[in-house]
Amino acid sequence: MAATLSRKLVRDACCKGAISRLFQGARHYSSAPETIRKIPHTSKKGRLLTGATIGLLIAGGAYVSTADEATFCGWLFSATKLVNPFFALLDPEVAHRLGVSAAARGWVPREKRPDPPILGLEVWGRKFSNPIGLAAGFDKHAEAVDGLLGLGFGFMEVGSVTPAPQDGNPKPRVFRLRGEGAIINRYGFHSEGIVVVAKRLGAQHGKRKLDETSSTTPSSSDDVKQGGKAGPGILGVNLGKNKNSEDAAADYVQGVHTLSQYADYLVFFLLLSYII
Repeated sequence: MAATLSRKLVRDACCKGAISRLFQGARHYSSAPETIRKIPHTSKKGRLLTGATIGLLIAGGAYVSTADEATFCGWLFSATKLVNPFFALLDPEVAHRLGVSAAARGWVPREKRPDPPILGLEVWGRKFSNPIGLAAGFDKHAEAVDGLLGLGFGFMEVGSVTPAPQDGNPKPRVFRLRGEGAIINRYGFHSEGIVVVAKRLGAQHGKRKLDETSSTTPSSSDDVKQGGKAGPGILGVNLGKNKNSEDAAADYVQGVHTLSQYADYLVFFLLLSYII
């Protein structure tokens, strides 16, 4: 009986295998047409556009690589004009903050072309490469000294800086005069305070000294005289007093003691009240 059962199991297995092979063969030799996946062809216009773009990039890169540093610097300054319409759409104070932040991060072009010697002058023992400077009010908190001097100014001022932080006037406090191409500034002595500004100027001063020490290019004595404590340009610090201060003189004295070590010159912003 066991032998009979074994033969039956073998017969059933063979039948199932034959049926399985039959269906597999049917599927394999099916006469149904196969679906051929078509690969889309790139249009002739697309190929020409891609080739032209690559060619322009290669040609532009080759041209830039052969241009001198002064010429390339001129291109960068010209390219910045493209973003001016964007800034004109922003709130004036927001546009101001973006400009300072960009200069602080080095996202502005750097002037590499030397000033003509005829523009140079010497005042108080300091040699200015040119007489054009950036007044206080733009970089109030000394956030972007290196970036702004790198734009080509002969000197710049930071501030006004007050001993203690203060918020200034309520917003809005900056207004555009589009017809005249000017602005009205009513910040009202907005300052982060002497301590914050001193830390920033100290950090920038230390980094500059480290770069000068690690530089392998020797500088002549005339190069050392050119510029001031901020490097290639002359740095001034504009000092003010706090609105609620009861001793204005003490505020200015504190500013002199704290910030004079980082400045080539100091400016005292005096608020005088007249009683008629």
